[in-house]
Amino acid sequence: MASSKKKKPSEKAIETAILTYLNYLPQCFAWKNNSTGIYDPSRGCYRRNRNKFVINGVADILGLYHGRLLAIEVKRDRAARVSNEQHDFLKKVQDLGGIAGICCSVDDARELIKTSGGKHVSNIEGISE
Repeated sequence: MASSKKKKPSEKAIETAILTYLNYLPQCFAWKNNSTGIYDPSRGCYRRNRNKFVINGVADILGLYHGRLLAIEVKRDRAARVSNEQHDFLKKVQDLGGIAGICCSVDDARELIKTSGGKHVSNIEGISE
């Protein structure tokens, strides 16, 4: 008997779907922000960049929407943990007039964009930290 539970898409699949949607919009330019360290084969691990201008917690998706910074942290579901650094980054973008939010689907991204007419747009409150 087949399972009635629908498998949730991976975070990567959600990112791809959101990026496809965003880059279809007029006046929107969005990209995936890679924040993984550089792999060091001699150590067998990823090294962190120690540059003082490298920021921890930068959102998964960055972009411009009608000239405003867009920052979206992608999570697989609403119960996923958002790090303090991720929350602080989104809050800073929001406080400086950008569009910032946590999205678990294209519908979340669509809603974030739809409500972006005001100065401060965010859905970062109420997400697990």
